[in-house]
Order: sequence, then structure tokens, then C-alpha cells
Amino acid sequence: MRSAAPRKPARAPAGPRVDRDSVLIAVGELVRREVDLDALLRQVIDTVTRAMDADRGTFYLVDRARGELFSKAAHLPELREIRLALGQGVAGHVARSGEAVNLSSSSRDPRFHGAVDRTTGYATRSMLCVPVFDRGGEILGVLQLLNKRGAAFSGDDEALLRALASQVAMIVESTSLYPQLRAPSPAPLHYRFNGIVGQGERMRRVYDVVGRAAATDATVLVTGETGTGKGLIARAIHFNSKRAAAPFVAVDCASLPATLIENELFGHERGAYTGADRRALGKFEAADGGTVFLDEIGEVPLPLQSKLLRVIQDREFERVGGRRSVKVDVRIVAATNRNLEDMVARQRFREDLYYRLRVLSLPMPALRERGPADLDQLAGHFLSGCAQRHGKPVQRFSAAARARLHAHAWPGNIRELENCIEGAVVLCNSDIIDVPDLPLPPEGGAAVTRGKGPGRPAAPLGRLRWDEMERLYIEAVLAEHAGNRSAAARAMGIGRSTLLRKIQQLAITG
Repeated sequence: MRSAAPRKPARAPAGPRVDRDSVLIAVGELVRREVDLDALLRQVIDTVTRAMDADRGTFYLVDRARGELFSKAAHLPELREIRLALGQGVAGHVARSGEAVNLSSSSRDPRFHGAVDRTTGYATRSMLCVPVFDRGGEILGVLQLLNKRGAAFSGDDEALLRALASQVAMIVESTSLYPQLRAPSPAPLHYRFNGIVGQGERMRRVYDVVGRAAATDATVLVTGETGTGKGLIARAIHFNSKRAAAPFVAVDCASLPATLIENELFGHERGAYTGADRRALGKFEAADGGTVFLDEIGEVPLPLQSKLLRVIQDREFERVGGRRSVKVDVRIVAATNRNLEDMVARQRFREDLYYRLRVLSLPMPALRERGPADLDQLAGHFLSGCAQRHGKPVQRFSAAARARLHAHAWPGNIRELENCIEGAVVLCNSDIIDVPDLPLPPEGGAAVTRGKGPGRPAAPLGRLRWDEMERLYIEAVLAEHAGNRSAAARAMGIGRSTLLRKIQQLAITG
């Protein structure tokens, strides 16, 4: 639905007024974090309502598939949600017409929908309602304020709320909710944490654990294949916890040489070794008060695991070359794509450390396990972001391209899907991505075989061990890129150092 273009805002008020350019800066900072989206939108409406000195505020979103407007964030203790048909009530009129409405006495206006007041018992006197337009001129929603304290809303108030509505639009466009608003379907909007897309049953279980974990300081172990989004989940745990304002410090244990991991984690004292001319703080001290995310925890060398165990148990350690214990207040989230239980059995990972890490265990599902609805939602999310980033007018997938996405096994999971969609956006010469645009091998063109010899019989994926699957995948990608390991790592969506480590572990010679 193409809405009317917004009217030119009135001239901004003079004198000591709210700084419209900074009202939502604090909220805007949250957009780059994996916060609960409902909490983010509630903070938006709280900020706008306070800035405008109003009694209540509501942020409505347009549900194009249903032709309705629904309250997404509101000071509405009496009702769970308000739904209005487009054109119904003042907010519905604004959503359909794109025109702002400023009423000094709401009950006298024929557009006023008094049923809500009768249900809630709230008395609406004055009202200011403005549309929220996205960058393409479409109406995303409506900002509505009720009962300005001490007076009716002025023309200056309307100008300020229009400016704030533009900031709200930019915030919404920066979230993972926006692609759903742009490509509506008859199904209800589904989202939980910003930047984390998908609402299938497997992901709803993940969100439930994230919410429970965020309410505590318990250590969490996130497990799953490479590219499933373990880092995003770690950030969601942190940014929805009481530690959200403190640092989130990530350490990629796989990318650090064994000789440097201890120094990176715990820091060093002056003179600890040649070249250590001053004290340096490690990641644990840098994260004091916040969260340390230990990615690829299975790569920590066995001799260092005892020191790590002490930190988890007692929250204290010594810097390299130091004798004084340093205490820190940190929450620890770890992640791995390795089978730590198997490593414990083979005495490559300390059993006591393993049990300390998995106070809460959070397994991440592979993309192929999440179902077609999650795949479609993720593909749409990446399409929207990549099209904007590369300045391409690509808007959707052809039916054949969507079927091809569903048929692919996605061994690289979400990271592989994102790289695939970005490549397709770059290659596409129209507004629709078709099969030739997708940088995927021909369907059925690469059989999965056990072993490297010619003529070996194909083996079903379900009969392969995980290390066999990894080996076959890496060998196939290396062959596709003529042995170029940097190119192969980019295609798999992993770092070159991670690929080199995998090649060494699996004794791959290609």
C-alpha cells in the first residue's frame, strides 16, 4: 500500500526545548545489540512520551496482510493489545491517509474511537497522532500521544513529534523486524531478539533458554555446528541481562596460538617476558562487571584449562608473570562446535571444567533442522539488508529460486546462507532473484561419498560421523576453489585460521 507523502514539517520551536536530534540516541545504541525487540520498542515509546510531556503514548504498526493497525508498544495496562482497521479511529485514519492529527478535545471529533476509552476506563482529552514513514515513503506505523500535561498539544509539539517519528522509523528499519513489515504474509509477525531471525519450534526453545539465562548470572555453554549463530545467542544473553550496560568481551580461542591464549585472557605484568615493558590487562579484566564470551572453548590447551577452571569457580586469577590474585566480577558464556563429552573421554578436555561450563547447556539447531519457514524468514532478512547495503533494487525471490534454497543442505548453516544471498544480490540484474543468480552447486551435482577414492559408493548423510561430514565438506570446497584456502574459507563463511585448524585436525591433504 503506497501511502501519501508526508507533509512538510512545521518550523521547529524556538527557545529551550527538547533536543530532537538526541532524544533517541540512547535507544539507537540498542539497535546494534541483540535485545528483546518488544523491550526496545517499549523504550522508544517511553522516551518519546517523556520528551513530549504526555501522559500516555502508543506506537502502532501496520499489519498490511490483515489491513489492520495494532499497538506494539504502549502505556496500556488495561489491555494486551489494540487492533484497529485501517481508517478506524484517529490512529487508523492517520495510517490510511498519512496525515497528522492534533485534537485539543478528542471526544468532539467524529474520527475518535471511543470504544477503547469505554473498555479501559481511561479518559482521553487531547491527542496528537503522526505517521511513521520508512525511507521509501511507506507507512510503517503511527505514533500517538494522549493528554499533554497542563495544556493541549501545540503546532510546535506536532513538528517535534514528526521529527521523532523519523528517528523511530530509522530505528525500526535497523531491526530484524523491518523485513517482515516490508514483505507481509497472512501469518502473524514473529520476532523475539533483534538480529536473531526465526520462530520455528527449535528456535522458540532457544529463545526460552536465552530469556531464562539472561535473568541469572549462570555460566552458559552454547553448542552447535559452525555458522548456527552461537555468537549472536551469547550477545542476546548479555544484552538482555542486568549486565547489559557493562562490557561484552568476545575471545576467539581458535584464532589465537596456544602460547598467546593465556596472555590474551589474563594479561601480563611488566617484565613477564621479553618485550613486556608495561602491564597489560587481559580480557577478563576488560570485561569486569560484564560478560566474557569464550568462543571455540574446545581449542583451549589442556595446560591452561586448570587456570580457566579457577576463574570460573572463584572469579580470580594471576596475570602472566604476576603473583597477586586479581578478582573480577564477570559472567561467562562459552561456545563450541566440538563434542566436549568425547574430548573428555579422550582426556583432551578437563571433566571438571566441562561440568563447570555447562551449568546451562544451550544447543543451537542446524539450519537444515529449522524448517522452511525459518529459512524463508532468514533469506528475506538477508535479502533486505544486502539490497540496501549494495544499493540494488532486489526485492524478492522467484518461486524456483526459493525452491532451490529449500533443496540445499546448508552445511555452512546461516553463515553460508547469508553469503549465498549476498552473492545473489550482487549478481542479480532485476528486482527478482532467480536460480542462476544463486551461487550454489547444481542440484544433485555433488554426491556425498565416504572416502576419496573414485567409484566409492554414496553414503546417506545420516550414516556419516560428524568428522567425516566435515572432512567431505572441506575437501569439496577446497576442490571447488582449486586448493585456494583463503577463497575456500570465504566460501564457507569461516576465518582462514579456523579452516587451517580444521585441515590439521582432520589430516586433510588437499
